Amino acid sequence: MMQLEGKRALITGAGGALGRASSLLFAREGAAVAVVDIDGAAADESVRLIGAEGGTAVAITADVREESQVERAVLEAVDALGGLDTLFNNAGIMPHQDESFLDGDLELWHLISSINLDGTMLCSKYAVPHIVAAGGGAVVNMSSFLAVLGCTYPQDAYAASKGAISALTRSMAVQLGASGIRVNALAPGPIMTAHVEQFFPDPEARRIRLERVPLGRFGQPEDAAGLACFLASDAASWLTGQIVVLDGGISSNYL
Repeated sequence: MMQLEGKRALITGAGGALGRASSLLFAREGAAVAVVDIDGAAADESVRLIGAEGGTAVAITADVREESQVERAVLEAVDALGGLDTLFNNAGIMPHQDESFLDGDLELWHLISSINLDGTMLCSKYAVPHIVAAGGGAVVNMSSFLAVLGCTYPQDAYAASKGAISALTRSMAVQLGASGIRVNALAPGPIMTAHVEQFFPDPEARRIRLERVPLGRFGQPEDAAGLACFLASDAASWLTGQIVVLDGGISSNYL
């Protein structure tokens, strides 16, 4: 049996690498998916790929920073899918310019927080009542292992936004448990996308980072998608309020 048979899922940032991998896996596992992204063409492409595999999906363009757009996107998803019982708050940014708080640019700090944290709050605010109406379900948030560990090469605005998402996840879980809604977060380590590759500009930089990874490789978008799918599934029916670290063992390694 497929893990998400009959589920109706809204995934934000679903035109990007992790969001697209998750959308494809959710659909393969039986979910009907509302693919939400600020880039309409990217959302359309994710839907095309899902359709090519025989899955069910609808593309919705929205900026998760804008409350009116989020409210509209959720209503479009509910209308298209016939309801909603799963939300994956995946949308986020990790700009290369983000460095130490000592050199912090307040405008960049606010931008990162507005997408990563405010977007998570707004999507949850408008999606959760529909999940309650469906009789319960799951919310999955995207945190980061940088919410667990400090780093010699700081990304302080990003780390702070993800730490806040971890705290919000626990609070949501406590509030929503009585409504049959589980809330968990995944906290990935370095997932090798084209964007993340730019953090490791040469082979030596990659080698140094890989020395910290007991499993000997960087993560792939499919690794994050697999964990998100599990957290959204009934196999995780007694799991809530958890921040699940997915980092190849980095956080276990004192080097």
